[in-house]
Amino acid sequence: MIEKIRRTFIAGLLIFLPLAITIFIVYWAVTYTENLLKPIFLGTQYYFPGMSVLFLILLIFLLGTLGTHAIGQRAIVRLERALRSVPILRTVYTGVKEALKALVESDVEKLKGVVLVEYPRKGVYAIGFTTGSRIENAERESGKRLVNVFIPTSPNPTSGIVVLVPEEEIIYLDIGVEEAMKIIISGGFSGLERKEN
Repeated sequence: MIEKIRRTFIAGLLIFLPLAITIFIVYWAVTYTENLLKPIFLGTQYYFPGMSVLFLILLIFLLGTLGTHAIGQRAIVRLERALRSVPILRTVYTGVKEALKALVESDVEKLKGVVLVEYPRKGVYAIGFTTGSRIENAERESGKRLVNVFIPTSPNPTSGIVVLVPEEEIIYLDIGVEEAMKIIISGGFSGLERKEN
């Protein structure tokens, strides 16, 4: 009974924390921007409540426009180098950027299927995801048809390693990418709960 309560609490925590952090970041950004703009535009015909939301949307589009042009890209690279030179900022910035990048790229089905591969040694299996790409040079040199498999780390699936596995050594699982991600992020607790049910 206690174990079931603990697993239920952990499952709820895994749902609550990402939502709470997202809401907090959005609320903080809107509130901070509103407090910044209000003294400047208050009393003028340009101010209206919630103008910070419009300002943030325009800022995102501006950064996107800069990021798609050569001059803007160079400026962003310089800014990123500066951020990465500061120890604490480097960790926060890199982590957030990689996590968001992984979330956006998952919409393009970068991860194709869920598989089991023997890693890090024979007899021990790791959950991985096949990717759509192939490395022809590696296949030519090895003389085998190799499948690129991304093995994520737990509980942060945005980091991991890529291994090239002979196709005949791969075990395909009949579960979706999202379900496998839940198992990895929960450290296996999600899978254990499903098994008992």
